[in-house]
Amino acid sequence: MSAIYLSESHRLDADARERALQALQDYLSQNLGASVTRHDAELVFSGTGYSGTVSLDEERVRGELKLGLLMRPMKGTITREIKAVLATYLEGE
Repeated sequence: MSAIYLSESHRLDADARERALQALQDYLSQNLGASVTRHDAELVFSGTGYSGTVSLDEERVRGELKLGLLMRPMKGTITREIKAVLATYLEGE
């Protein structure tokens, strides 16, 4: 498996972090068809050809996405899309 690792700082307060995690959970399940489980401030997800985790603490969002064989050629595109989606969620309101 090929993996993508991300770590970005943010300035979200507790309410904004909660909204961001819920929005990301909804995006993963509704838009990408992923199975998502939440443990406090961490999302664990998997779908066809990928699996990963996202955690959102008081200062940083961290993510790891493991890509299956068929998804590897799209690693650059997937990385750019993840960064764009995270930027949207980390902007707050």
